Amino acid sequence: TLGPVIASLILSMASWDLIGAPEFVGVSNFVEVLQDPIFARVAVNTITYSGGSVPLLLTVSLGLALALNAKFRGRGFFRTMFFMPVVSSTVAVAMIWRWIYSPFGAHNSVLTALGLPAVGWLTTTQWALPSVIAMSVWQSMGYSMVVFLAGLQGIPRHLYDAAAVDGATGWRRFWHITLPLLSPTTFFVVVMAIISTFQVFGQVYMLTGGGPAFATSTIVYYIYE
Repeated sequence: TLGPVIASLILSMASWDLIGAPEFVGVSNFVEVLQDPIFARVAVNTITYSGGSVPLLLTVSLGLALALNAKFRGRGFFRTMFFMPVVSSTVAVAMIWRWIYSPFGAHNSVLTALGLPAVGWLTTTQWALPSVIAMSVWQSMGYSMVVFLAGLQGIPRHLYDAAAVDGATGWRRFWHITLPLLSPTTFFVVVMAIISTFQVFGQVYMLTGGGPAFATSTIVYYIYE
């Protein structure tokens, strides 16, 4: 791990075409990227994407985990269905969501049926990034849900029984037992989600190609370009 980190640091201070010998240029690469207005835009996009995705992912996946931790017939089926997008190809998932977001797709069909105007989900700077966030959360929420399920099943049942005997409501049991005992699990999910959001590429590549007007271009996608 340490070797590639050091090599990357050294190469970041060089001009190198991958064929000839690297030429040392000092910090000029850093100066150039910090003066690049497009890089500033994609950095803000990436932070915005992460700031929008992580809280939404935590909320949805924890809600699903709480619901699917209850005992009811068919919960194994629902757990499997919610996890399926995680193991599905990002390209295939993105193609489905491109159809959903299309001018005549599912979202706009519902809007027009309600008498509302259609929305350019992927073609307007206002809606493009939220649309990418929605697809990403939908695809990845199953993984976080499974992690939260494991954390929930590790909480001793007698704590809830004792709290119920003392008259604690469901919300108080959640706030004072579930959340505190889930804190290590929550910390893990948050760290993994932040890492994932700062590495986002496939969703942007397939849905918007970084557009419109760099509204959805992220750091990794800009490096690719």
